[in-house]
Amino acid sequence: MKSVIISSLTFSLIVSPLTLAQDLPRLKGRTMGNDYLVTWDDEHHSPKKMISLYQQIEQRLSNISSAMSTWDKQSELSQINQSIATTNITMSPELTHVVVEAKRLAELTQGSLDVTVTPLIQLWGFGEDSKARTQPSDAAIAHAMTQVGIDKISINGNQLTREHDEVRINLSAIAKGYGVDAIAEVLKENGINNFLVDIGGEVKVSGTKQDEPWVVGIEKPAAYAANPMTAIALTNKAVATSGDYRNYFKQDGKHYSHIINPKTGKPVPHQVVSTTVIHDSCMTADGLATALMIMPIKDSLALAEKMALPVMIIENQVDELVIHESSAFKQYQP
Repeated sequence: MKSVIISSLTFSLIVSPLTLAQDLPRLKGRTMGNDYLVTWDDEHHSPKKMISLYQQIEQRLSNISSAMSTWDKQSELSQINQSIATTNITMSPELTHVVVEAKRLAELTQGSLDVTVTPLIQLWGFGEDSKARTQPSDAAIAHAMTQVGIDKISINGNQLTREHDEVRINLSAIAKGYGVDAIAEVLKENGINNFLVDIGGEVKVSGTKQDEPWVVGIEKPAAYAANPMTAIALTNKAVATSGDYRNYFKQDGKHYSHIINPKTGKPVPHQVVSTTVIHDSCMTADGLATALMIMPIKDSLALAEKMALPVMIIENQVDELVIHESSAFKQYQP
């Protein structure tokens, strides 16, 4: 692993496709509060095929939202969260798949990814029902912590059990990546094998773009935004980035991120600006990117080395950015 220092003033990091040939077919839309982009390398893309693909993608994303959105009060997950039922709650196959993976990643990261953090998210003002963003009292945090913990949910097949009816599940740290994987499935079902899918910066690629790997850039801070901080060349991989630079508030001169540490009940410190993870599954990369924002950097890098996981962590050290890379990450830099 290695560390590199570059100077910085402000932060504005995103993952995005760097070069998309203008003659490639593409579809755009909006889902989960984010824009999505789908493009593929295929000489045969009639208007009829484009319309059919768009309809299939929109239907697939609608199904995902109906299963696991917390903003839609009629979604399957919202109904579970609002229910007084605590045992033998039957989940749909799709919801089961995502919750099982969330539980697995929680165990892998020693509870850093915790999909039961909704009470803390609401308390700090980042939830769908929140009214104000302000630092809560220690007593309020302690009370919310009694409702939080990945050990408060268990899964047996497609049956969910909650420790009590105040336990809430929020899949925002993993659902967007799952949406990327789902679109990729639609494309492959339609015989398209060379493509790029992007939902709000979470990206999955398959095959090549005009016989070359797809190139994805992680942009520099705003002061250097004209060029990417780094570029990664991908084939048949997904990449996800989590950061605290988009959704936060400041109070009494202190920065409070929307990424809550379930072990402390408080937002993560501002030192880690972003984490980027490469994996076969965008859902898994999405969840791990969030977890590694919460874990100490040395622990994140140790886990990455143990798993041979490509990871890049950007740390702010007194207005300088320090870039930490796992050994597996460098192979993706062109």
